[in-house]
Amino acid sequence: MHALNTIFYGPPGTGKTYLTSQRAVQLIENLSDKELQEQYPPHERAKLKSKFNEYQQQGRVAVLTFHPSFAYEDFVEGIKPFKNERNDLYYDVVDGVFKQMSYNAAYALYLAQQQRSLDTLSEPPETSKQSLPLRPFDALYFEFIDYLKRMMQEGSEEITFETKQGKAIRLSNINQNSTLAFQTSAGGKTYSVTKHSLAKMYRGFLDVESISQLSEISEVVGQGNTSVMWAAFHRLKAFEATRYRIYNALLSNHQLSENSVSAVQYRQMKQATRQLDFSQLASADYRQAGNFVIVIDEINRGNPASIFGELISLIEEDKRAGLTEALQTILPYSREPFRVPPNLYIIGTMNSSDQSVDTLDVAFRRRFTFQAIHPNPELLKPAITISVENLEDSNQDTLAQAAEPMANYSQKIHLDKLLTAMNERLLWLRGEDYEIGHAYFLPVLTADDPLAALRLAMYQRIIPLLEEYFFSDWDERIAVLGNSFVEELSGEYLLTSEDSVFRLPDKRYRWRKLSDAEFLAAIRRIYQHE
Repeated sequence: MHALNTIFYGPPGTGKTYLTSQRAVQLIENLSDKELQEQYPPHERAKLKSKFNEYQQQGRVAVLTFHPSFAYEDFVEGIKPFKNERNDLYYDVVDGVFKQMSYNAAYALYLAQQQRSLDTLSEPPETSKQSLPLRPFDALYFEFIDYLKRMMQEGSEEITFETKQGKAIRLSNINQNSTLAFQTSAGGKTYSVTKHSLAKMYRGFLDVESISQLSEISEVVGQGNTSVMWAAFHRLKAFEATRYRIYNALLSNHQLSENSVSAVQYRQMKQATRQLDFSQLASADYRQAGNFVIVIDEINRGNPASIFGELISLIEEDKRAGLTEALQTILPYSREPFRVPPNLYIIGTMNSSDQSVDTLDVAFRRRFTFQAIHPNPELLKPAITISVENLEDSNQDTLAQAAEPMANYSQKIHLDKLLTAMNERLLWLRGEDYEIGHAYFLPVLTADDPLAALRLAMYQRIIPLLEEYFFSDWDERIAVLGNSFVEELSGEYLLTSEDSVFRLPDKRYRWRKLSDAEFLAAIRRIYQHE
């Protein structure tokens, strides 16, 4: 069991982003901690990452990063500018990533419920209809009518159906009872097809191909224009096939927009989820639908309270749709009712050294479970061996004096001890939020040239980090790395101008350029406390 809303926090380089991938795969595949370790052991990280990317492509995972410019309008919904085919500017409400993923998760539950109903429910008595979940045909017909109404409202062309003989008939009206009215020609006779008639055909015929003669429709439905009823049934079955393809289309691209599926299909999906009664869902529906995950990297770099807005209440575990204290809100731009489904997980990450956890909005913090991620030196074992043969001959004496070499002049470097030693000093100087993560040294373990990889980690990652931690404070930098990485400049130099003389401070430092031998000696001194 995992919390619906979790934030991984800790110093940089502790593997928080990797843990989000691991947790997302675990949630989607419904794995226990033991099963996760068995299927995706730590040494097969590429396998886990590949699976995570696959789920991201399917739309079960969305990844985004908060930053100072990220706003509610990007996350939930906002008004965006567009240009039409005539190059005219207009504005429309666009759903953000969180709203899109919420519909994704809810629609998966909707389809799972409909499939279960199709498999288990027969036609119920009239007296019990209100107490049972929505039947498959009712849901299908509801969406079909909504689809046709949208087309009638937005389309400039007539909506035509085709009869079995290939003749076009025009859809002229849909009344309050969802009865379809057709005309064979302009001003011609009107023919009606009721929901009840189509329901009988839906139960009586597998598809239109199973109707060899129009007279067979009369045997199932009764009186009526069988040619018009065949045309309506043909269009309904075609819509049904499209309806179940919509879900796959949505999953193939989590950016639910007019670019991924048609606007009509997207609205149809949203309409279907709005009628979903979460209280009628069974555990089998949740298993069938699966979980969806939003990963928010650097969640504290934006303004989370402002970005989430009113959804800060809806994301609480007991406020999710279908739960005991479920809440629904009306969104400000679209004026649409909105709820957060219980199969949508939120995972955030934050570097504790960037900004203290305490500065987050208190109301926001209590909606999340915070999990501290600490450096793990055990992941840096075993020691790496660097051969003296790769070093300059002129430096071998320096290496031998700095640390005892092995008989073959190979040098063992214990990265786990190195990380532990530096973090003990950082913990004393700055606190646990400013420790160094193990991820900085992981590439060294698998590098073809471990010496070059270690130099890169120290000079291009660790030292710049320490410069940020200890701005202009060379004494504390030296306290972490020792004297070997720095050199002291003499304070006897004078700066002379035309009318004055300036004396430099007594002590100035700069980073020392170390040979490979000197570098290894300096590394060993850190954890040998020399």
